[in-house]
Amino acid sequence: MADEIKNTEVAVETQETAATPEVDYKAEYEKLLAEQKKLKDATDKACNEAANFKKQLREKQTEQERLDAEKAEKDAEIQAELEKYRAESRINGYKTKLLECGYDLDTASAMAAELPEGISDDFFAKQKAFNETREKNIEAELLKKQPGLSKGASLSVADAEKAEMDKLRGYFGLK
Repeated sequence: MADEIKNTEVAVETQETAATPEVDYKAEYEKLLAEQKKLKDATDKACNEAANFKKQLREKQTEQERLDAEKAEKDAEIQAELEKYRAESRINGYKTKLLECGYDLDTASAMAAELPEGISDDFFAKQKAFNETREKNIEAELLKKQPGLSKGASLSVADAEKAEMDKLRGYFGLK
């Protein structure tokens, strides 16, 4: 049986060597190295181009980002200035309305600076009406305490004589 296996092995070897032609491995190796070098060069070239494009993109993005940052900064300055002018306008409007309500300039300025935003004109109208009513009540109170005073109507001759007679009667105790 060992003889049969040896004969089979020899037959297989003979068939394999007879079927395959002689190959020049050194030439095939050099051919593969050349192809590998071409592929490596192409890959390096593509990587370099990609790196250059990426660098240019970064430079553009950096410039764009810088421009965006400058624009955002200018917008923030403009917004802050706008808010400042709106606050000044609101305070001046409140000050004007407080002056109309009868407050003096210093008090109106101080109050206007501390009033919150969003106070309606109705508030100032009610404040003005309250002050006018209060002034009338104070005037009426003072007039009640001093009955001899008039509201500014000039005295006629008869009224002047009567007031003088009342005054004399008061001195004599006849009243």
